[in-house]
Amino acid sequence: EATASDRVQHAFNTVRDAISRAAEFLRPGVEGWKVDAVARQYIVSRGYDEYPHALGHQVGREAHDGSGVLCPKWERYGDLPYFKVEAGQVYTLEPRVTCAGHGVATIEEEVVVTENGCEFLSPRQMELYLVR
Repeated sequence: EATASDRVQHAFNTVRDAISRAAEFLRPGVEGWKVDAVARQYIVSRGYDEYPHALGHQVGREAHDGSGVLCPKWERYGDLPYFKVEAGQVYTLEPRVTCAGHGVATIEEEVVVTENGCEFLSPRQMELYLVR
């Protein structure tokens, strides 16, 4: 198999593009739930169910470090969705979709928040890699 099925490629493209949209929206002063909503709404608009977790979390000395979370306004997150993003914070962007018959498509990217937006900490995965 030299290429992914259309269904798998669509799932990958959806996750990749949801990350792009969230990153374009992410900037200081924005509440975390609003960043999550950008990715979440895009994924749903592409025909997938909502993913069952936050879009992303802060990264620091430990895996889930800091105060803010890029998450929906679900009860389990308490006040975390309302914390405002600040310059210098590092977040993951890791939405996912379930691809029927194939499993889960996900990508995890890390960004640092700048004064005017955010920058990716490493080159992004823009294409689907097939491993045989």
